[in-house]
Amino acid sequence: MKFGVFILGDKPNHLSEKEVLDNVRAEVRWADELGYDEVWLAEHHFSPYGIIADLPMAAATFAAETERVRIGTACMVSPFHSPIQLAERIAMADVLSNGRFDAGFGRGYQAHEFKKFGVSMDEATGRYQEGFEIVAGLLNNENFSYEGKYFQVEDVTIYPRPIQKPFPVWGTVMKTPSSFEWLADRGYGAIIGNPYTVDPDLQGALDLYLETQTSRGLGTGTDNMWALLNAFCSADDEFARTYPRESVELSIETHRKYSSPFERGQEIPADYKAYSDWFDKHDKQSYQQVLDSHLTLMGNPDRIIEKMKTVIDMGWENIILRMSRGGAMDRSKVYESMKLFADEVIPAVNELQAEAKAKKAGASAQPASV
Repeated sequence: MKFGVFILGDKPNHLSEKEVLDNVRAEVRWADELGYDEVWLAEHHFSPYGIIADLPMAAATFAAETERVRIGTACMVSPFHSPIQLAERIAMADVLSNGRFDAGFGRGYQAHEFKKFGVSMDEATGRYQEGFEIVAGLLNNENFSYEGKYFQVEDVTIYPRPIQKPFPVWGTVMKTPSSFEWLADRGYGAIIGNPYTVDPDLQGALDLYLETQTSRGLGTGTDNMWALLNAFCSADDEFARTYPRESVELSIETHRKYSSPFERGQEIPADYKAYSDWFDKHDKQSYQQVLDSHLTLMGNPDRIIEKMKTVIDMGWENIILRMSRGGAMDRSKVYESMKLFADEVIPAVNELQAEAKAKKAGASAQPASV
C-alpha cells in the first residue's frame, strides 16, 4: 500500500505567510525522510483556507529539497488557468524533479475564487474537462491540437518536454457517476475524498469507479486511485484523539467562512446542484464528527491499524493522510505523528494487505464445489 501526505497550506492567524510555507516545506522534507510515497498539494486563492497558490512552482521548490518522494497536486483548478501555460509549468516541474511530479486536476468549488477570477461557475465542468484534456495532450504528445468550446490549441509543442512518458494525470472526484465515467474513459487516475468532508462514502465511490472501469473493459485494479483520510498518530491514544482538536476546529471554521459554492439563500449554479445541502451539512460539522468517523485515523498505532483493516477490506491501495489539518499544531508533534505512523503503522498495514491478498488468491485457486 502507498501512503501520501496531504498539505493544504492552512494559514492560522498567529502565523505569517513565511511561517506557513516554511512549515509546508518541512512536512515535505519529513515525508521524504520518513519514507512516504507522495506529498499531495492543494491550490486555493484569496483566503487563509490554503495559501499554496502556484502548485508547479511549489513542487519545483520542494523537489530541490528532497530526493525520492513524489510530488502531486490534489488539485490544480484547471478552470483558472491557461492550459498551454499550465502544461509548460507542469513540464518544468517534472524535469526539475527528475520525473517525480503527478498532475491532479479539479474543477474547483469555492464561489469567491470563481468570482475574483471572473470565471462563471456554470462553465466550471466544461472548462475543467477541456483544460484537463489539453494539458494531458500537450504533456503526452510532441504536437497537439484541440478544438473545444472554451479553449482551442493548434499544432502546439511545449518545451521543455516532460521526463515521464506517459505522464501521470489524476482527477478529483467523489460521487457523480458521469465524473467517474469521464475519467475512466480516458484512462485517468482518480483522487477520491476532499479536505472538508466528514466520513466520505469511500466504499460507494470505489465501487462506482470499479464498475465504470469493468464496464469499459479496463480491469479492476485500484492502483490508479487514492483515498483521502484525516489522521494523527501518537503512542498515547488519548493525546492523539484530543490534541488535534484546536487545529481541526480552526480548519472547520475557516472552511465555513470561505468555502461555500454559492451564497446562502442565493441560486445554486447549474454545475453544483449536488451541493444544494451545503449549508445544512457544513453548518453541523464538528470535531467530534471527524473523530467518530469509522475511517478517521486518529489514535495510537493499534487503533489505526485496526481501522486500516477496513480500508484494506474495501480494496484501497493508495491512501492520502491529512496529518496537520488546520496548520496550527506544534511542528514537533506533527513530525512525531508522521514518524510513528511510518515506523509502526505502515509496516503492519503492508503485512495485513499481503495476508489479505494471499488469502484471496488461495480462495480463488480452490476448485469449485460440485
